Amino acid sequence: MMIAAALALPLAAQAGIIGSPHDFSGESWNIQPSDHNTVCGTCHTPHHGDSTVVPLWAHQTTSAYFTMYNNANVAVANLQAHVDSQPAGVSKACLSCHDGTVAINTYGGIGNYQTWGGTGVTITNSALLGTDLTHTHPISMDYTVAMTGSGVGQDKWMFNPDTTQVLTPVSGTFSSGNDMTINGFLLGGKHRVECISCHDVHNQIGTPYDKDNNPKLVKIVGVDANNNGSLLCRSCHNK
Repeated sequence: MMIAAALALPLAAQAGIIGSPHDFSGESWNIQPSDHNTVCGTCHTPHHGDSTVVPLWAHQTTSAYFTMYNNANVAVANLQAHVDSQPAGVSKACLSCHDGTVAINTYGGIGNYQTWGGTGVTITNSALLGTDLTHTHPISMDYTVAMTGSGVGQDKWMFNPDTTQVLTPVSGTFSSGNDMTINGFLLGGKHRVECISCHDVHNQIGTPYDKDNNPKLVKIVGVDANNNGSLLCRSCHNK
């Protein structure tokens, strides 16, 4: 049954991580003796992983202090949602490379973190976010039905995450899931906005990685029937 189910997956869902920006198998520093040129080992390990971040997490986790996007730190913000004081779980895993404080090649699992290849490699391009997150989309925040609407403490410019379907492009490759509501497709069914709400590291749902048309692994890319873009943004924001 499991084999049959795997074969039934849409082709786009099988795009995988190989060949994407998170495929480090060809890097000179990827020389961990137990698994030469590993694809998954930079981030995950079958044993001694850090389950407090994400399952089987092998990479050294950032311990930086982050300035979060919220009404206190952004002059024109009017968020009607709760933002955590610091990044949570999966977003903290993403930031363990993208904040620039931890080398990409520092991994191995709890008690065995090493900087493979001898010299630490850090992100220096546009993917470097730093620790000031007041200039990026809010993460580690709630997005619930209760915060949408036109009442006090509600936001009329946000769609209901449980009933609103995400916008899908009329052309191009797009892998749909069983639950195409905002909460199902973008929030993982948890009413939480994290890095993976918009970006798909493993290419399992959403638009597969394309180095020309989707270099940032965004889940929804393309235009609607009226040739309007920004489908990912407009799926949540009533603009």
